[in-house]
Amino acid sequence: MMSKLSAIQNIVFGCILAGISQSLFALPKLQPQEKSAPVVTFDKVEELFGHNLDTSDFTLMGLLLAIGMDHTSKSTPNTDQDVGIPFIVAKGPNYWVSRLSDGERGVDVLVNNALLLLFTKEKIPNAKEGALKLMEAASEKGYWPADYYVADYNLTTHLTRDFSEFSVPPKNINTDQLTLVAKDTMNRFNSCADMGFAPCQFRIGYWLANSPRSLGPGLEVLRQAIKTAQSDTRYEGLLDDATVIAAREIVLKGEQVGIDQSVLDEYTNLIEIKYRKMSL
Repeated sequence: MMSKLSAIQNIVFGCILAGISQSLFALPKLQPQEKSAPVVTFDKVEELFGHNLDTSDFTLMGLLLAIGMDHTSKSTPNTDQDVGIPFIVAKGPNYWVSRLSDGERGVDVLVNNALLLLFTKEKIPNAKEGALKLMEAASEKGYWPADYYVADYNLTTHLTRDFSEFSVPPKNINTDQLTLVAKDTMNRFNSCADMGFAPCQFRIGYWLANSPRSLGPGLEVLRQAIKTAQSDTRYEGLLDDATVIAAREIVLKGEQVGIDQSVLDEYTNLIEIKYRKMSL
């Protein structure tokens, strides 16, 4: 009989392989363009958020980046949505909280209230839980940065200790529930990976490469993730560790799936370059 984790892994891998589309291996979709946003001063930002925006939490850093990329993307369906820190600061927190209290459920209202809960310097009880529910609602409306946040929250909270390793399931969630969480998580990662968001590509690649039967597709996804991260300076500093881990996976396991030695040498060189940069 399969162990509980093996059963979950099998379902997750099947979900990933079924969900990955050809667009994942295409060039990134998130190309910048000029789009107006309110100009706010550092003092006003600090007054509301303190230093909380300068976070070391990978999920939160990724969320802020995803929101910024969506706002400046030519392919975004959210052109009419005033989402992000500048809009919160410009109109004030009371404006956004009042709209939510009045029953409005637009993407900008949902996400901006979630950002307030996640980053405000005020102490708010159950802030993370409230933000998660708001992000889930925004995700249901097709807002892909919310897909990223919910998926990464689920991954780090319920499914793994790090990028690629399963942990013991929490006691308050049973195997069936965990399986549903895993399937939902990977569907969400597929959604934001299809938008060309490198953190989601890395997540999928690590997960696939962790199983012998999906190693080949996993390494291909990791190669695309590295390409995405290297081709866009907006990822600089955020994905250096992720790139090193992915390149190491490719170097260690690439021969098993027929990757040419010259290609593996290129990734070895990339690791050395990244280590030198991170040591400065």
